Amino acid sequence: MNKTILIFSGLILVAANGKCGSPGAQFLKIDTDARLSGMAAAGVAAVHGINALAYNPAGMAGMTAPELAFSHTRWLMDSNHDYVGFGMPVTTWGRKTNIGLGVTRLSSGKFEGRADDGSANGGYSSYEQAVSLGFGLGNIGGAVKYIQGNIAGERASTWAVDLGAKKALSKLPVSIGLSVKNLGPGLKYMTQRDDLPLSVNAGLSVMALPGVMMSVGVNRLVNDKKTVLSAGTEYAMMTGGGLGLALRGGYGLTEANTDGGKNGLSVGAGVMALGAQLDYAVTPETGLGSVQRITLKKKF
Repeated sequence: MNKTILIFSGLILVAANGKCGSPGAQFLKIDTDARLSGMAAAGVAAVHGINALAYNPAGMAGMTAPELAFSHTRWLMDSNHDYVGFGMPVTTWGRKTNIGLGVTRLSSGKFEGRADDGSANGGYSSYEQAVSLGFGLGNIGGAVKYIQGNIAGERASTWAVDLGAKKALSKLPVSIGLSVKNLGPGLKYMTQRDDLPLSVNAGLSVMALPGVMMSVGVNRLVNDKKTVLSAGTEYAMMTGGGLGLALRGGYGLTEANTDGGKNGLSVGAGVMALGAQLDYAVTPETGLGSVQRITLKKKF
């Protein structure tokens, strides 16, 4: 773990001193897991399974069986944000490695186009998406993603890398996590190139009581020049026959919140049965109101 911390310290220094411009591909900052959303996204140390691909790929190392996940969010201004992920353990050269593939897509409704004189001249649509391939091995993980965008027929594409580490302390019910997301060149439309939403994340989770987990996180949005602080809790209760219920809550706070950034209380709940988990969350997003998110995950 000491070597991992040294490596991440170097990455954090590079990221924190990198070029700060106007970040593009903002859809990469949208939550893809209702479970973590219900805890205000304080999940870099608490995330596990295939949904870890979008938060901290090291969390995929905990998969013990194939997993399939789907998440849907009715996003702002009649747009939709969706995520589909599949992960499974594989054995290479006698060592188990968990791998995962995920697709994230933000698609908008049709916008009405206007000519210079204000008359209608048809409409256009837009989408942004990312395809991620990642792994989790021991205490570390990584992912490479291919990012695409299409706005009114103008296309752009680029790539990025995510890196993560997660460690459960041996003598304490504590896990710590680190991740660096969206390391890569910017996304260029025509002559305008925007930086990706590079972020450096650190967190800690504690099993305070049986079934009760508390988690905190710090997320530095490098190119946005903001820091997001978040804290969340989850109470999970299992009954006979593999049935379970989880209740969640959290609070997120963005420093220097002058543009309607994500602040406020998040709440959520989950139901577990027959190897499947259904999660629901309501979270504050920008200054335009709350967003509802639902995630279904199944183990095989």
